[in-house]
Amino acid sequence: MTESEEQDLPGCFIPYSQVYESQDAVRKQGYWIPGLPIDARIINVQKDTSTNIHIVNPFVYTIQLEHGKFKWTVLKRYKDFSLLSQRLLAHRAVEILKAPVRRTRRKLESMYGLDHKDGCPYRYTFDGGSTTEESEEEEVDVLTRTRDIGDTQDDRRESQDGQASGQNGVDGKEKKSRRPRSVALPRFPMMPDAMISEDHMNERKEKLEAWLRYTLDIPVNRNYHETAEFLEISRYSFINEIGGKYKEGKMKKRPGGGRVYTGIKQCCVRWFVPWSKRWLIVKDTYVCYEYPSDKIMRAVLLMDESFAINSNEFTTMIKGNKEFVVSNQQHVLHLKCPREDDAIEWKETIKKIMETTGTIWLNKKRFGSSFPERKDIFVQWFVDARNYMEKAAAMMELARDEIFIADWWLCPEIYMRRPMAEGNKWRLDQVLLRAAERGVRIFVLIYKEVEMALGLGSLYAKRYLQGLHKNIKVMRHPDHFPGTGTFFWAHHEKLLIIDQLIAFVGGVDLCYGRWDDNRHVLTDLGSVQYTPKQPADFTMAHGLAAAVGVATSSMTQPSPDAEEECPTQEEVCNAVEKAIGKRDEEEKEAIEHKEKPKKKALRDAMAFVAHVSRRNRTTLSTSDDESSNKRGRSTEGEDQPDRNAVGKAIGKRDEEVKEAIEHTEKPKKKALRDAMDFVAQISRRNRATLSTSDDESSNKRGRSTEGEDQLDRNATYAVGKHNRDRSLENTPKEDLLEEESDVEKGTKIAQQWRRGGRNPFSAMESRNQNVMRRIVANLKTSKAKKRWRYVLEGEDLTEDYIVAYYRQQEQNVDMSDLVGAGKLFPGKDYVNFIYKDFIDVEDAYSDFIDRYRTPRMPWHDIHSLVYGEAARDLARHFIQRWNATKTEKLKDNNEYPYLLPKSYDSIKIPRIFINKDTYKADVQVLRSVTNWSCLIEGTESSIQQAYLSLIANSEHFVYIENQFFVSMINSLDVSNEICKVICERIIRAHKEQKKYRVYVMIPLLPGFEGDIGANQYSALLAVLDWTYLSICRGPHSLLECLKKAGVEDPFNYICFTGLRTYDELCGKLVSELIYIHSKMMIVDDLYTIIGSANINDRSQTGHRDSEVCILVTDTEFVPSTMNGKAYQAGKFASSLRKNLMKEHLCLIPNAMHPSRPEFDIELDDPVADSFFVDIWCRYARNNTRIYEDVFRTFPTDLVESFEELIVWKAEMPLCVSDPEQAKEKLKELVGSVVLFPLNFLRREHLAPTLGVKEGLVPSAVFT
Repeated sequence: MTESEEQDLPGCFIPYSQVYESQDAVRKQGYWIPGLPIDARIINVQKDTSTNIHIVNPFVYTIQLEHGKFKWTVLKRYKDFSLLSQRLLAHRAVEILKAPVRRTRRKLESMYGLDHKDGCPYRYTFDGGSTTEESEEEEVDVLTRTRDIGDTQDDRRESQDGQASGQNGVDGKEKKSRRPRSVALPRFPMMPDAMISEDHMNERKEKLEAWLRYTLDIPVNRNYHETAEFLEISRYSFINEIGGKYKEGKMKKRPGGGRVYTGIKQCCVRWFVPWSKRWLIVKDTYVCYEYPSDKIMRAVLLMDESFAINSNEFTTMIKGNKEFVVSNQQHVLHLKCPREDDAIEWKETIKKIMETTGTIWLNKKRFGSSFPERKDIFVQWFVDARNYMEKAAAMMELARDEIFIADWWLCPEIYMRRPMAEGNKWRLDQVLLRAAERGVRIFVLIYKEVEMALGLGSLYAKRYLQGLHKNIKVMRHPDHFPGTGTFFWAHHEKLLIIDQLIAFVGGVDLCYGRWDDNRHVLTDLGSVQYTPKQPADFTMAHGLAAAVGVATSSMTQPSPDAEEECPTQEEVCNAVEKAIGKRDEEEKEAIEHKEKPKKKALRDAMAFVAHVSRRNRTTLSTSDDESSNKRGRSTEGEDQPDRNAVGKAIGKRDEEVKEAIEHTEKPKKKALRDAMDFVAQISRRNRATLSTSDDESSNKRGRSTEGEDQLDRNATYAVGKHNRDRSLENTPKEDLLEEESDVEKGTKIAQQWRRGGRNPFSAMESRNQNVMRRIVANLKTSKAKKRWRYVLEGEDLTEDYIVAYYRQQEQNVDMSDLVGAGKLFPGKDYVNFIYKDFIDVEDAYSDFIDRYRTPRMPWHDIHSLVYGEAARDLARHFIQRWNATKTEKLKDNNEYPYLLPKSYDSIKIPRIFINKDTYKADVQVLRSVTNWSCLIEGTESSIQQAYLSLIANSEHFVYIENQFFVSMINSLDVSNEICKVICERIIRAHKEQKKYRVYVMIPLLPGFEGDIGANQYSALLAVLDWTYLSICRGPHSLLECLKKAGVEDPFNYICFTGLRTYDELCGKLVSELIYIHSKMMIVDDLYTIIGSANINDRSQTGHRDSEVCILVTDTEFVPSTMNGKAYQAGKFASSLRKNLMKEHLCLIPNAMHPSRPEFDIELDDPVADSFFVDIWCRYARNNTRIYEDVFRTFPTDLVESFEELIVWKAEMPLCVSDPEQAKEKLKELVGSVVLFPLNFLRREHLAPTLGVKEGLVPSAVFT
C-alpha cells in the first residue's frame, strides 16, 4: 500500500481476528494501523551515570511515539540507531534487486484478475491512474537518493508540511506535486555520542529525530520488521480489543518454568537446555512471549493473586542485575535482558501495570475466587434446555471472532432447535460449520473419558468436528497415565462463550438426552401418536372439502363477467362432500354385501376439483386486461398439461384401485392421500399462475397468501385426521410401523414441493417487511478476516451483531402453526438412563430404546447467560484451561494456538441483546480447579465457600435443585460442609423460634443404568446409599444431627422432594421420574448460584472435578412478601424461583397436565405456612400417594426391603386393572412434585461389597 493510499483512508483499526493469521500474511500487510500517522519525537536525552559500562554510548534517548490512540515510549542509545541504519541500507539494496521482479508479477496479477473490491488499498488498476506498481518504483527511487542532515531547517519544515497535508486527506497526485524532492532518507550521522560534547547533544537529538521521522515516512522502511523491533512493536501491538500498548522487546528466557510437574521432559529442559531468545509482550492483564523469528506465541501468563516480579520464593534464581523473574500460579518466567537499564525499565513497566489495570487481579476476592464481583451485569436464566439451546444457536450465528466450548460431553449431531422444520440447519455441527466458514475460530475442550467406564465418544466428536473445517480445533483432557491421579476425575464445566462477550454457563451439556422443555413429555412416536378421537360428525369428506374450499377461496376473485360461471366456495365444498359421501355409502353397502368398494365417487370428486381449478385459471386469465397478456401465455401452456395431469391421475388411480382389489387391500386410505396430493398440486399450480401477474395484481396475491397457508394446514390436518381415526389403543405394533411408512410418503410429497421450487414452510415465514428490516437486508456484513475497518462512534462498533441479528430474524421460520408430528427426540436423544445407558453414540440417529414400550426419562435443568465483563471472566477461565492443556499436550503443535484474553476496557454490548428476560445484577465467577485440571499451584474451591457463606448468612429460606446431595456432618468419608451449615442454620432458627425453610429437590433415583432389586449390583445403589447416608441414615446424616440437637420435627424446616410425571404410550398409561440435573441454589430471593457443580465432594472440594458457576446478586428489586411481611425481592432470583415453582406445580399455561387446585396459589411468600405446609408439602404428599396408587411407582416409603420391592412390583397397578378410574384419579394431581422417599430400602445394606466392581474402586468416586 502506498503512502498516499494509506493517508487517504479514514481512521481504522486492526480487527481482533488478525491474532490468528499467519506471520507471513501479517508482515505483508504491516504491523501499523492503515490510515493513521506515526508521530515520533525524541523528548529527552540523558547521560547514563549509573554505570561506566557504556563508554561509547553514554546517552539514553527517550523516544515518544503516538499512533492513533496508542502512546508509548522507548529508550535507545546511539548504537541502536546505528544498527537500524545499517539494516535499512541492506534492506534498501535487497529491495532494489527485487523491484523489477515485483513490478512484473504485479502487472501480471493486474492483467489476469487479482480481484479486490473498490476502496481496498490493495486494489490494482489499469485505468491509467497511479498504481501500486508505480508507488513501489517511487519508494525504491526514494531509497536510492540521500541528502545531508545539515540542510536548512526551512527545507525540513517544508517537507514536514507536505507530509502533514497528505495525512489530512490530500490525494496522492496532489501530494506528489506538492512534496519537495528532498524527502529522501537523510544521511545518518556517523559520529558516536562519546565524541560529541553535551553542549551539542540538542543538535544531535534533532538530527536523529529528523532521521527517524523521515524513515517512518517511507512505507518500505516503516513496515520493515527491524524498524518494528527498534520501536518495540509486533503483530499484537495495535490489534483491537486486546489492550493498550505498554512494552515489548527481545530478551533471553531460561527454558521450562511450569509450576506443575508434567513429566521428565520438563526437568531435562529446565537444566540442560541453554537460554533462548524470546519476544516479551506486556498487556493490561497478562504477560506473554513469542518466538522472535516466526512470531508464534509460546506462553501466556495471566495476572492473578500470585503474580509477582522477583518474588521472595525465587530470589535465589537471580544471578545479576540483568535478570528478573515473573511468576503466577501457573508459570515461573526467568528472564535476562541485554542491559541492566533494560531490566530496570521492564520491571518498572510491569509494576506500573500491576498497580493500574492489573491491580484487580492481584487483590484478594471474596470466597477465594480468582475473579472479582462484576457490577451491573446483564444476566438471563433458562429453565430446561430448549430455551437455552435456541438462544445459544442464535448467538453462535452472530459470532464474528471466536467461539469457546467446554463440555463434559459433546455430541456434534444434536439439534439446537426443535421441531426440525428447517432440516439440519440448526444441528450443532452445521451451526459451527457456518461460523467457521465466516472466519470464526472455534475452540472446543472436551473431557477425555476412561473408555472402559464411560462411552462418551469424545474421540469421535473431536475427529468429526475437526473434519468439518480447519477453523475448528478440539482438545481432549486429561490423558490418563499411571501416577497422574486423574482416572477418577473429570472436566465437568458446561461453557459456551462467543466473542468473549456472550457467555452461557450452567448444567446443560450439548449432548444427547438434554433437550427438553417444561412439558417433560414421556413419549415421542413422531407422526404416530395417540390422541383423542375427533367428533363423530367429522368425516373424511370434511377434511378434503375444507382443503378444496380453502384452495378455491385463496384464488384471486373472478371478474364480474365470469361470476355466473364460477361456482362459489360453498358449492365446491358441498359437491365434494356429496361425492365422497356417496363413495362412503357405496363402501358401506359393499361391506354389508361383502363386496369390494367402488371407485367412481372418488373419480367424480377428483374430476370436479380439476374442473374447478381449470375454470378458476380461465377466470384469472381474463380478470385484468393489463396483465392478461402475461398470464395468458402461461395459462395456455399450463391448461393442457393440467388436463393431461388430471387424466393421468385418474388413470393412475384406476390402476392402483384395481391392483388394491386384486391384493384384497382397501384403497380408502390411499385414495385420500392421493386426493390430497392432487389438491396440493392444484394449489401449487394456481400459486405459480398467480406469481406471473403484474404489479397491479400484487395486492390480490397478498390477500390470497393466508388462504394458501390455511390450505397447507388443512391438507395436513385431513391426512393426520385420517391417521388418528385409527385409534392406537387397539392397533398392533405392525400397523403402527405401517403408519410410519405413510410418514415416509409424506416426506416424498415434501420433496415434490421442493422440486417445484417452493419451500413447504414458506407460507409460515414471517411477512413482516418493516422499514428497519428492509434497510438491514441491504446492509453488507463485514468479513471476519477484513484487514481494516472504519472506526465508528459509540455503539456503532456493534453493527456486525445488529446486522446479523436482523438478518437472522428475517430467516427464522414461524413454527407456531406447524401441524403434524416429527420426532422431537431422534435417535440417541430418546433415552431412559436407568433403563439403559448409551451405546454406539457415533450412530446418532439409531434408536437404542424401544419407543413403543419404554417411556423416555425427562430432563430438568437450569442454565444462564451473562454479557460483558462477566463473560470476559468466563472466557479467561476457558483460556487458562485451553493454554494449560496445550502446554501439557500440544506445546509444539502450531495448529493449536495459545489464546489471548480480550481487554476489559473495550466492552460494548449491543442493545438488541437486552430484552424483557434480561436482568441487571452483580455477577461473580466461581470455580473448582487444581493442579491437574488447570496446571495451577494450589486448589481453588470458591464454589463451596460461596455455598457455605450464603447458607450460613441466609435469613429466610434456601431453595436447592441439584443432581446429587452427598454431604455429611463431621465425617471422614465426605469432607464438604454444606450439610453442616444447613444443620447449624436450622438449629439457630429453631432456637430463635423463627420461620426458616430449606427446599431440596433431587432426582428420585440416580441417573445410572440399573434394575433395583435385581441380583446384579449397580452404581445406582452405591450413589443412592451415599445420598441416604447424607440425609437420614447414620450418625453423620442431616436429619439425625437435627434430632440430636433438639429439633423434634425437622420437616417443619426442610423438605426433600423430587419430580414425576405421566403420559400415554400406545394407549397405556405410563409414569416416569423427571431427572433433576440442575445445579442451582436461591437464597432469600436475593442470591443465586447457577453452574455445573453438584453437591458432593467431586464438585465442591476443588481438587477433583473441575467446575465453574456464577453467583448472581440482585441489585434491582420488586415488592414481595416474606413470612407475611413486606419484602424487597431481587428480580432475577425471585423470577427464577417463581418460574420453577410454577413448572413443578404445573401452573404454567402450556403445562402437559395443567393443575386444577382448589384455590389460587400465591408464590410470593415461600416461608409462610400457607405455602410451605399447605401447598408445597401437602401437594407433594398427595401426588406421591396418587402415583403409588395408580402406577405402583418406586422408590417409595412403602418398600423397605428387596423382598417387599418384589411384592410391590408384582401387584397389578390401577392403570392396568382399571384405566378409566386411573385417569380420573390422575386428575387430582397438582403438579409434578413428589416427596423423596426417605424410608426406601432402609432395612437393606446398600453399600457395595468387594465382590462387585463398584466395591473395587475408591468410595471417593461416588462422593
